[in-house]
Amino acid sequence: MKRYNTLLFGVLALSLMASCGSRQSGDSSASADSLASADVVEVTDLATLTEDLTLDDTDEDVQVFTMKIGNDPERSHLTVSFPFTKYEFINERERNLSQQFIDEFRAEVAQLSQESTATLDYNQHFEVKYRGDSFIVFLYTRSTSRGNNYDDSSYASIFDLEHRRVVSIADLFVDEDAFEGFASEMRAAASEAVRLRLMQSKDFGSEHERQTVWVEMQSGIEEGTLAVDANYDALFFDHEGNWYVTFDKYQIVSGSMGTFTVPVPSWVVRRYVHPDILRRLGRSLEPDAPQEIADLEKPEEAARPLTDDDSSAPRVALTFDDGPSVYTPRLLDILKQEGVKATFFVLGKSAAVQKQTMKRMVEEGHNIGNHSYDHKNFAKISVEEARRQIGRTDEIVGEVAGQRPSYFRFPYGAYTQDKLTLVNRPIMGWSVDPLDWKYKDADRVALEMSKAGPNAIVLAHDIHKTTIEAIPQVIRNLKAKGYRIVTLDELFAGRTLKNNQVYSSGK
Repeated sequence: MKRYNTLLFGVLALSLMASCGSRQSGDSSASADSLASADVVEVTDLATLTEDLTLDDTDEDVQVFTMKIGNDPERSHLTVSFPFTKYEFINERERNLSQQFIDEFRAEVAQLSQESTATLDYNQHFEVKYRGDSFIVFLYTRSTSRGNNYDDSSYASIFDLEHRRVVSIADLFVDEDAFEGFASEMRAAASEAVRLRLMQSKDFGSEHERQTVWVEMQSGIEEGTLAVDANYDALFFDHEGNWYVTFDKYQIVSGSMGTFTVPVPSWVVRRYVHPDILRRLGRSLEPDAPQEIADLEKPEEAARPLTDDDSSAPRVALTFDDGPSVYTPRLLDILKQEGVKATFFVLGKSAAVQKQTMKRMVEEGHNIGNHSYDHKNFAKISVEEARRQIGRTDEIVGEVAGQRPSYFRFPYGAYTQDKLTLVNRPIMGWSVDPLDWKYKDADRVALEMSKAGPNAIVLAHDIHKTTIEAIPQVIRNLKAKGYRIVTLDELFAGRTLKNNQVYSSGK
C-alpha cells in the first residue's frame, strides 16, 4: 500500500530560522540570526491568507500561491505551493489539502524535543499537466527531509470544469471490474520497469544475487499496484494524450530504487478508462501552442524616471526569490509604474505554471535568475539531484526567455563545496535581508529594505502579500537617498564576474 511519509507541510509557530542566507559569507547572516532567535512566527491559516485574492479575465487562469516559513537550513522550515485559479471549487479543495499538511507538519514539529538535533525540511510544489475546456490536471510533488536525504511522493488532482467537481479514481473507470483490469495491466508495466532498472544496476556481485532480489520484490509490486485508490492517486494525463502512473518510494520496491513514473499503454487507456472521459478529452485535448520566444529577447533599456542621478549615482539592486506567484503581476505593475528594474530568482516549477508572468518579466527588462527547481536544500541533496535542479530550471526559463539565467542563488543560501562547482555562473548572495518571510508587516519590511547602502543587493520574496505592499515605500525611500535601483546586470556592469563564486554585494 502507498506510504504517506511526506504528507506533512505547513506553517508552524516556532522561533524558526534566521535568513535565507545563513550559509552565505558576510556580516548579514549573523545579524539575521540574532533577529530571528527571539521571535515567534504567527500561525495563520491558508483560508485567511487567500480570502481577498481574486483573478479577473486579464489574469493567467492558474497562478501559484506559496507559503514559506523559515530560511535557516539548520532549523526546521517548509515551502508549500498550490494552484490559485478562477474556480473557487478548485481553490477551496487544494487549499484544504494543503492545510491538512500544515496541521500534520505542526503536530510533527511539536513532537521534537528541545534537545533534538533533527530538523525538518518540507516542500510541496505542483505542475500543470493538462489544461483544457473540460479538465485541468495538477501533479504535486512533496519532498520531506528529517535531517538526512529527501523522501519524495506524488499525487494528482483532476478537475472536471464543466461539472465543477473533482474527478475521483472511480470516475475514471466504468466500474470496479474496469479498475481491476487497469490495475492488472499496470502491475505488469510496473514490474517491467522495475526489472529493467534492476538489470541496469551495478550493485550486485552476481546474477544469482540479482535474481534473488528480483524474486523478493514480487510481493511488494503486487501490493503496491492493487486496485485501491491510494495506489493510483498519482494517475494523470497530459496535453499530448499520454497517461502515467507515478509510484512513490517504497510503494512497489525499496526506497533505494527511487520512484517510478510508468507510462500507461494507449490500448490500456482505451480499454479501461470511462468512454465519456475519453470522448471529452478527444474533443478538447490539444497541445499548448508553441511558446513564441523570438520576440522575447531582452529589450533595449527604455528611458525611465529615476532620481536626479546619472550613471555615476550609487546603485542598489532589488532581488526577489521563490516566485513567480499570484502576487508577482502586482509587483510588476508597481515596478513599471516606478520605472524600476529588478532581478527575479525563480523556481522552475512555478515558472512553468506562470509563463505569461515570466514573459512579462523579460519584456519589461528585468533580470531572471535560477533559484532551483523546487527549493530543496542543496546541502542535503546529491550532486545528481543538484544538477537536475539547476538544469531543469534553465530549460524552463530558456523556453520562455530564450536564454539561460545568468545568475544562480542557492535556496536558503545553503550549499556544499561540490555543489558550488555545478553552477557554472556567478552565484548571488545578498547584503540586506528584511526577513520579510518572518515579519509579515509591510511597514517593517519597508523600513528594513530601505536601510540598503550603496552597491547593496537586497533580498525579498514575491510570494508574500506584505512584501509587495512594502515595495512602493522602499522605492520612494531609496530614490530619496539618491540611489539608482538597478538589475544585477547593471549593478555589475563593467566587471567580469567569476563562475561559481558568491557575490553578496556590488562592491
